[in-house]
Amino acid sequence: TLIEVLGALVVFSVGVLIVIQVSGALGIQMRHSAVQSEIVVLANERLDSLEATPFDSLAAGQTTDAPVVEGFRYGRKTEISEITPVLYLIVVTMTPAGTGAPTCSATSYKSAV
Repeated sequence: TLIEVLGALVVFSVGVLIVIQVSGALGIQMRHSAVQSEIVVLANERLDSLEATPFDSLAAGQTTDAPVVEGFRYGRKTEISEITPVLYLIVVTMTPAGTGAPTCSATSYKSAV
């Protein structure tokens, strides 16, 4: 009957709207995950580069740069701290310039021996 068809159409329409809403949220989550993956890679690349540097070539201090990942501008801060004369602590931090983007921090140690 006509009433059953209209009822089925309403149920179908509600289902379609829910699917559209979920797919939008899924797209946002996927973009967030892609940005998170990329900043982890950038932080670990910097950390790996410093770990490969000879100990005598490193010096305590900090540097910053501003990479852009998926349209988000980040501040990448690299801090090298002297724990002992033969041990450095290296921390790389990725912080977004705005809000709504993920952050990341990677830590390692570099020794003279």
